[in-house]
Amino acid sequence: HALDNNGTGSVSRKVLIQTLKSAGLHRDDERLKAVFAAMEPTDGPPLDFDQFADAVSSAGSLVERAVRGNLVVPEFAEFESAMQALYTEVSPNREGKQADYIPPLAEVDPEGFGVALVTVDGQRLSLGDAGLDFSIQSTCKPFNYCFALEELGEETVHRHIGREPSGRGFNAYVLQADNRPHNPMINAGAIMCASLIQRKMPTFKRFRHVVDCWRALTGGSAPRFDAYMAMEEDRTGDRNRALAYMMKNEGAFPGGEDFEDSDLRSALELYFKTCSLELNTNEMAMAAATLANGGINPATGERALKRDTVRSCLSLMYSCGMYDFSGEFAFSIGVPAKSGVGGAVILVVPGLFGLCIWSPRLDAVGNSVRGVDFATRLVRKYALHVFDGLKGSRDRIDPRVPYTRWRASQTAEALWAASTGDLGTLRRLHVAGFNLNQGDYDRRTALHLAAADGHADVVEFLLKTGVDSNALDRWNGTALNDAILGGHTGIEAILRAAGCVVSDNPHPRGDVDPSAIAGSTGVDPVDVVALLWAAADADKPGLHRLLANGVPMDVADYDGRTALHLAAAEGHTDVAEYLVAHGAVLSTQDRWGSTASEEARRNGHNALAKKLAP
Repeated sequence: HALDNNGTGSVSRKVLIQTLKSAGLHRDDERLKAVFAAMEPTDGPPLDFDQFADAVSSAGSLVERAVRGNLVVPEFAEFESAMQALYTEVSPNREGKQADYIPPLAEVDPEGFGVALVTVDGQRLSLGDAGLDFSIQSTCKPFNYCFALEELGEETVHRHIGREPSGRGFNAYVLQADNRPHNPMINAGAIMCASLIQRKMPTFKRFRHVVDCWRALTGGSAPRFDAYMAMEEDRTGDRNRALAYMMKNEGAFPGGEDFEDSDLRSALELYFKTCSLELNTNEMAMAAATLANGGINPATGERALKRDTVRSCLSLMYSCGMYDFSGEFAFSIGVPAKSGVGGAVILVVPGLFGLCIWSPRLDAVGNSVRGVDFATRLVRKYALHVFDGLKGSRDRIDPRVPYTRWRASQTAEALWAASTGDLGTLRRLHVAGFNLNQGDYDRRTALHLAAADGHADVVEFLLKTGVDSNALDRWNGTALNDAILGGHTGIEAILRAAGCVVSDNPHPRGDVDPSAIAGSTGVDPVDVVALLWAAADADKPGLHRLLANGVPMDVADYDGRTALHLAAAEGHTDVAEYLVAHGAVLSTQDRWGSTASEEARRNGHNALAKKLAP
């Protein structure tokens, strides 16, 4: 019913397709191919609810979750726009130099820049050169480690490989005191991993096994093999051979002294070949998303890796994945990651998404300059750092929460508390670093509400915290205007003493009928504020989600304002029509006695005012 824009009992094919695309679900998604096919022709007649149910039944609950906003990134279109903005910001960064130690890497266009992201629900975005193949190089290391763990288990693998950052270069001649390489993310550890994978099989079968494992990670796409790259890796691989012989000399390989030169050569060949595989950014993002999803591929729903394997892999990616920058990256960015000299950086946010950024220019330690830049900007905007949950402030957006709800959470609790006189909640929010000056869609602040509803102790507390005593709401009213209008003489005196002034043009007062002021009993206060924000912003997908989740369209906030009031104030005719079709009441008054029609007329939207006349 939420997709029924006109209250006709039917759903437009185009509306459904747009809803799915806005949710990050695409026509080539195997889970939805039958749904998209059923929507053809897109300009065909609307579907009644029985036809709609039949059309989406093949996708299970996926379509319903998309409409309700219950996918892991509920407002994916807005998230994708923000990612596009980050991409645009980072694109001019041409610092660094691409790897040139072998011709195949030196020949790559340094201007290449692709970004792809896949959520654990299979929502996808793709930016720039995300379809171009690149050499995966060291980004194969966490996955080779996973393949070894899947085959042999943690105890056997870590009998030969440590779990500590080395504190040295990624190809340094150094082992732990027990002669194990420090971790599987550096060259010595990666060579050791290669020696463990299908070690009894000939090299070509071992390599085929690795390629098959990649198919499960990417959802069916096989990585391409660049034989020229592998040949050049072998030609320039003396340092890696030296690392391998150092470990052989120390008896570190499986079998100890029985590990033959032929075994060593096979391990190196497999290592060089796996570094020479090619994927595009979209495919690598899907592999990263499989890690984020605990080993289950989001597109196929098939388990590619055991959960314990993923946990071990992400732990080492977090501490060791970014070469000599690993500690700084963990501190500043705070998510598991791995880079490669081919220009790729993969990030894994467990339970949320996998991300691949590819750009060939590297910094001094071998990480993609644009990759690190993009990751840095991303965590400035979004609460993705592993420890962001400990922050008291709410300055970063949580992509798991609808933006309208996230924004509502910035104001709702404080404004409802101020309106009801809940001083304890306001004290808690202040201690947590909450901005008590924050206004809502009508620019109403906590001080406005406390003054309007006669809570002198709350007014005094807010003034002591340093809030703006002369903040203006939508109608240029101050808290002092509210106190005077409410007849709260004690609060009026407090505000005047604090330097608060009376505005010359406050909200006009109409004939208030208490029975005509809507209530919001039983509705989450944050949902109420989110609904009004969505109406003010003409956010139709947000309205769809809220209605689909059972939020009534006629609930009111602390000022008696409804979504219809906000749509009327902003002149959003289509939003107003949608609200009325889904239960909004035309005669509802706000705190000052205004209906939505009067609100529209006051703001110059006369045609809309006529439509909304009770």
